[in-house]
Amino acid sequence: MVQWHQFKLECRKHFAVFAIFTALSGLANLYFLFDRGQDMAFVFLLVNMVIGILLPVYIYMDYYKEFFTGAMPVNHLLPLRTSALFGVKSAVFMLGLTAVWSTTLLDVFLNPEGLYQLRMARSTSPALGVTYFILSKLCSLPAGLALIGLALAAAKRFRKPALSHLCIAALIVLITGIQFALVIRGSQHFSIGSSAVDSFKQYANLLTVSPAGREQPSNINETINWLSVGMNLLVALLAGAAGSALLNGRKYELHGK
Repeated sequence: MVQWHQFKLECRKHFAVFAIFTALSGLANLYFLFDRGQDMAFVFLLVNMVIGILLPVYIYMDYYKEFFTGAMPVNHLLPLRTSALFGVKSAVFMLGLTAVWSTTLLDVFLNPEGLYQLRMARSTSPALGVTYFILSKLCSLPAGLALIGLALAAAKRFRKPALSHLCIAALIVLITGIQFALVIRGSQHFSIGSSAVDSFKQYANLLTVSPAGREQPSNINETINWLSVGMNLLVALLAGAAGSALLNGRKYELHGK
C-alpha cells in the first residue's frame, strides 16, 4: 500500500513534464508524417534531439535531489526501504520515457518513407525486426536508470563533494563508454542521438547510437545486435543490485526502518 501511494504521488509530481514532452514529440512526429519537406526536417530532428537530452537531465536532477542532497527528507521517513523508493520513482520514469518514445513510432510504422516500410517490411523477418526494435529500447531504460542510481549511491560514500561528483561522472562515463565501444565495434561510422535507415539503433544505457557499415545491407536484420540488449540487461541487473545494497546502507536508512 505504501508503494502504491508513493507511486501515485510520483505520477502526479512528474505528469506535467512527461505530458508536455510527449505532446511536443507527438506533434513533431505527426507533422513530419504528413510533410516530408526537407526545410522542416532539421526542426523535426532538433526537437527529438532536445527532448532526448532534456529528459535524462531532468531524471538525473530528480534522483540527485532525492538520493544525494536529500532535498525531500520526508520520503525517507516512510516505512519504505530506500531501494524500494528508488524502484517506485524508476517505474514512473520508465512509464514516462516509454510514453514519449512511443510517439516516435508514428513515423517509424505509419510513414511510407519510414523505417518499417523502407527496411523492416522488406527484411527476412519483419516480426523479428519489430521485436528487436522495441525490446532493445525497453531494455535500455532500466539500465540507464539503474546506472544513475548506482553512481549516486556510490558517490554518497565520499565525504568530500569533489570526490563524490568525480565518482558519479566516472561511473556513468566508464560503464556507458564500455558499452558504446562494444556497440560501434566493427562499424565504419556512427551517429549519436539520431535515427537512420541504414541499421537498427543500438543503446548504451540511455545513449542512442546508430552504427553503420561501409555498405547498407539489403536485409536490415543483419544489423541486429543482441549483444547490446544483453549488455543493457546485465547493467540493469548488476547496477540495480549494487545500487540497491548501497541505498539500503546506513547512509540512507533510518534506524528501525
